[in-house]
Amino acid sequence: KQMISLLILIGVVVTMVFSKQLGVSLTTAAVIGALVAVLTGCMTEKQAYASIDWVTIFLFAGMMPIATALDKSGAGKLIADTVVGWLGDSPNPLVIAAVMYLLSNIMTQFMNNTATAALLAPLGISMAQSMGADPKAVLVSIAIAASAAFATPVATPPNTLVLGPGQYSFNDYLKVGIPLCIVGFVVSMIVIPIVWPFFP
Repeated sequence: KQMISLLILIGVVVTMVFSKQLGVSLTTAAVIGALVAVLTGCMTEKQAYASIDWVTIFLFAGMMPIATALDKSGAGKLIADTVVGWLGDSPNPLVIAAVMYLLSNIMTQFMNNTATAALLAPLGISMAQSMGADPKAVLVSIAIAASAAFATPVATPPNTLVLGPGQYSFNDYLKVGIPLCIVGFVVSMIVIPIVWPFFP
């Protein structure tokens, strides 16, 4: 059974890697792998059912529509526009990068990271160009911050997947995630302007 389980795992991973060429989605590959595990006797139907983390599933089911609603309703853009409006007419380029980083990092804890970056990128470009600065630094700030989804269990799928098995609480993510976000912010604000100068 151990060897069969290992072969099933390898088969699922290979199928996922070549999903586009095979025309099989990631979810389909995973479900087929689970079915094969049951059919080959590696686990029983009851074990398969008991292994489902219902907390994770309901968390996904509940938060994904909220994230989509923030994006589609314009609430995310409203938040971004409001914060940008507080900066005034001629802020410092580093201040813009810092504010856009913080805004992107906060929004990505509740929204999809791709949607967050797509929402803030045009704002960052227009603000940087309005003062004659190269927008690359601002865009990199937004991109890095949108990927630094550490502070909530719904920020990114890996965070959600370990919530149940690890028996973590929402506060556990805050305790570890917020310091990581702060470290990422400080390092980014030092390194980004050096690698991508505002006025090359």
